[in-house]
Parts: sequence; structure tokens; C-alpha cells
Amino acid sequence: MEEKDFGSVKVVRKENFAKVILNRPEKLNALSPELIEDFIKAWSDVANDKVVRAIIITGAGQSFSAGGDVVKDINPLRDMGATEFHEYFSVAEIMYKGIIDLEKPVIAAINGYAVGAGFDLTLACDIRIAAQDAKMGEFFVRMGLTPELGIYILPRLVGVGWAKMICLTGDVIDAAQAEKIGIVEKVVPPDELISATEKLAGKLARGPIAIGTIKKALNESLKMTLESSVDYISRLQYQLCHTEDHKEAVTAWLEKRKPTFKGR
Repeated sequence: MEEKDFGSVKVVRKENFAKVILNRPEKLNALSPELIEDFIKAWSDVANDKVVRAIIITGAGQSFSAGGDVVKDINPLRDMGATEFHEYFSVAEIMYKGIIDLEKPVIAAINGYAVGAGFDLTLACDIRIAAQDAKMGEFFVRMGLTPELGIYILPRLVGVGWAKMICLTGDVIDAAQAEKIGIVEKVVPPDELISATEKLAGKLARGPIAIGTIKKALNESLKMTLESSVDYISRLQYQLCHTEDHKEAVTAWLEKRKPTFKGR
């Protein structure tokens, strides 16, 4: 196991997956400009590491993230001009899109509170596993603001009705309700959260390079018609047919053994 410090974010590598940990526990990992910049640096480090084939995002201490830091992140917004605001927001966009666009599976391990921008950070992930005592919510409306990533992703997860209920009220949702309506894929006891996410990350990290391609295809399909999606998939399928992992899968099947994938 290898640990690397990026200021208010740390990275822990374990075998062929990594944990990116928001490390500002004294502030419940509230997002500040410094934390977002640290996250982007940490993300670049694991994203470009070919050994790392799956990533977990979680928060140190009692919470995943309490959203934007009111003093450092939210209060300064109203004094910004349009250019300064868009430059400021573009940094958060880099953080969100870095997670979504990466062709590696990303799992959110949701502990404690994940609200506001912290909740949106979990929405950027591919799979969400929550502790039984986790609490989630789109707190933007409480500050007279709109959710950022949640406007696009939330209705695609839970439907427009639930998305409006969550975004318009800013109410807190517990883990059981989040699982029921499709925000999280699995709920586990708090003391099993990390082991459950590590088990899934390890499984995905041992999979073929096709896992990253499937993630990309699913994301792109949201923008496509059926016809364009099928055409797009045919091109991806051609590429996968010429990978080492596909060859290994076929060979292993013929030899009646389990395949050993290398992500190539």
C-alpha cells in the first residue's frame, strides 16, 4: 500500500486500484478552491497511472463532503464579475468531468453527509455505495443556488419527479431512501463501507480493458439515438476485438481456465 499527500486530498494505492480521499475532516471535507485544486492534481496522478484500473472516492473522518465551504467557496461568488465567475466555475467543471470522462470505473464510498457540491461529486461517480447512516441532499437551493452536476445526472438516475423533489426542497435523504429511488446502488453497515468498496474496486480492476470502453459507451449513449448508438458501438466492438484482453478471454475459454486480464 502506498500513500501520497496532495494537501487537502490524499491518494492511497492498493494493488491495482486507488482511493482518493478528501482530507479536510475538521470541515467535514467541505469543498474549497484549494481542495478542488488539490483534487485535480491528485486525480491527474491516479488517472495517468496505468497500474491503477479502478478508483474509490471517499471522505476522511465523519463525512464524505458537506458541500461548498460557505466562507471560502460560496460567499465570494456574488462579488465576482461574469468572467471571473466562469473561470472559477470552470475549475469545478474540470473536477467533475475528470471523473466522468476517465475510462476507469469510479466508486463513491459515501460516509456521513454528502450534500450540495459533495452530493454532486458522488453523482459524477459510476457507482455509489453508501453507509447505512449516510445522509444526502442537494443543498444548493438552501443558498439560493442551483445544483451543478445534479441538474443533468439526477433525473437520469431517479426520474424527473424525484429530481425536482430533491433539488427544489433541499431535503436530506437517508441511505435507505437513496437506495430505494436509485441514487445509490448498495447500502452497507458503516464499518463495512471501505471493505465493500475495495472488494468491488478490486473486482473491476481485474477486469478487461472493455470495462473502460463500456463506461464511455454508456455515457455517450445518453446523447445518442438508437441508430447512432449502434453504429458507435460497432466501432468500439471492432477495437475491442483487437485487444490483448479479448484474445486472453477467448484463449482462456478454450483452455477451460479463468482469464488473466492486463487492461490492454
